[in-house]
Amino acid sequence: MNENIVVLGAGLTGLCAALRANAPAYEAADSVGGVAASDRVDGFVFDRGIHVLQTRNQQVLDLLDEIGVQTAVHERNAHIYSHDCYTPYPFQINTAGLPLPLRIRCVWDFLRREENEEPANYEEWMYANLGRGLAQTFLIPYSEKFWGVPPAELTHDWTGNRVPKPSTSQVLRGALWNRNTPVGTNATFRYPVNGRGYAAIADALMRRAPAVYLSHRATAIDPLRRRIRFQDGREVGYRVLISTVPLPHVIDLLADFAPAEVREAVGRLRTNSILVVNLGVARANLSDRHWVHFPGKDISFFRISFPANFDPAVVPPGMSSISAEVAYSPDQPIDRAMIVERVIADLVKVGVLRPDDRIVLRATSDIPLAYCIYDKARKGAARLAGDWLIEQDIVTCGRYGLWAYFWSDEAMMSGLNAAGKALRLLKQAPAEPPCPAPAIRAEARHVAAVRRGQAGTEQCR
Repeated sequence: MNENIVVLGAGLTGLCAALRANAPAYEAADSVGGVAASDRVDGFVFDRGIHVLQTRNQQVLDLLDEIGVQTAVHERNAHIYSHDCYTPYPFQINTAGLPLPLRIRCVWDFLRREENEEPANYEEWMYANLGRGLAQTFLIPYSEKFWGVPPAELTHDWTGNRVPKPSTSQVLRGALWNRNTPVGTNATFRYPVNGRGYAAIADALMRRAPAVYLSHRATAIDPLRRRIRFQDGREVGYRVLISTVPLPHVIDLLADFAPAEVREAVGRLRTNSILVVNLGVARANLSDRHWVHFPGKDISFFRISFPANFDPAVVPPGMSSISAEVAYSPDQPIDRAMIVERVIADLVKVGVLRPDDRIVLRATSDIPLAYCIYDKARKGAARLAGDWLIEQDIVTCGRYGLWAYFWSDEAMMSGLNAAGKALRLLKQAPAEPPCPAPAIRAEARHVAAVRRGQAGTEQCR
């Protein structure tokens, strides 16, 4: 094991980095996976929001084979609920269910859109690429509900393949009839099988990683001594550090070592927050859909998903489950005492649940840091912090380490790439190798030995 490199965080990014660098990973939580983990409750398995693997990256697919993760391939069945009707995703090419005047407006505005080559923000990008009708009917209200900020405050450099841009023929055809159209990168996706949820990927990576220390929350980093202190007072040394910790948090860990301009810059970084309301329902085959988007402000959640349609083994026999994602922020708080009952009432309102459905499980999962917000401060702040950190031989990676809108495969690749960068930096880093505190080292060796069915420890060398 290469103990000259240390990885902070054991989500998908950190685990991939630890595996590729053959380095130990330290995780604050008592389980791996981060936001890509899954929770098992009374026989139900719930992911922390929707997670699917929508990739053709052969390196990622080969890694899944290497670590033994089996996946099933799904054809997307996703919808949007707008103006009291369900239309297939993406909305841009499926407006046939809307009231006729609204349909005409969406098509007319699309045909008359002014294609601005340099839109100043996400709202202008929508108008230039989709027209005002489609933007104001679905994308703007959904954006405000999901991100929690007006789209005029967002940049558009994250859209890429995440917001499908339709052709004229697709918009015209979609105004006449709706159908599931394989447009967008998640038209076909993979999902783990065997009832472990999306956490199957993180669990398999952990089994292959050289050592993973759970319940190790870092409280300070000394970049001069190259030491990390944890909440119990113990320390480990490193020559190169790979951090998946959110940028503002890792700068906090560095305290006064970080320049004031860096601390000020990362203080402007924002994410949205999501509370996931998970329900177990005593009725089989609740829906054949994978997920549904809800732009309306009168509905508490912005998206729901049906876990059993990703893998039937994540619900007990004869049951169904629903995950409803509710966005919140300091400016848009939620009533946590009432949110579960509000979600249930809204599910009845939109026809997903019947009034007499028996809810056998109610649970919630909180994601305070969910999607990184691409506002005008993001790029400069992330670059400034990342450049300073690399000067300290700290490599940042992952969604929160780079403050980026990463899908799972991109997060995994970020970890693999960070490991490569760390190994190159190691050749230039201070030559004196660290020796972890004996108690931590013995603990890690024991964990690794149990995983491999072996016993014994090593001396620090």
